[in-house]
Amino acid sequence: MADDVRIDVKGMDVLLKKMGQFGPKITAYMAQAGKEAAQRVMLPTKGLENYPPETAANKPPTPYWVRGVGMQRSLQGQEYNDMTSENLGKQWIVTASGLNTVVGNSASYAKWVHGDDSQAKAMGRIGWKKLLAAAKAKIDEIRGVYEGWVGKALKDLEL
Repeated sequence: MADDVRIDVKGMDVLLKKMGQFGPKITAYMAQAGKEAAQRVMLPTKGLENYPPETAANKPPTPYWVRGVGMQRSLQGQEYNDMTSENLGKQWIVTASGLNTVVGNSASYAKWVHGDDSQAKAMGRIGWKKLLAAAKAKIDEIRGVYEGWVGKALKDLEL
């Protein structure tokens, strides 16, 4: 999985201390905030879940990569595909538990496409985004999601 992103919500520690009996409910809200921030704000970024535009590497002549399928090849004049794609865009995993949300990709090659320290230079050049950089670029929107959920928790708990 690619590198982690940490979002610190100002005031959460104070809120949790003051509202001890509401802690489990509040952490459930923050888990929902983490899921929403990842799934609605961060992952739809072009170059993460949504693939960047195709390049010459995705078009004939053989060999070429067919997204979601694998490498298109030719053997003795017959075209075939090796069916090795892991569908990178569909392998995103978001898990949230309390105040922690983890975003990653289970494709075996994800770190070379989205890894902060391991992204292959060619991937960045053609438009694939590093996970951490994508999160940082959307930090204001992500913060807004968390603030919305904190507001909802305060309202629902009548605080």
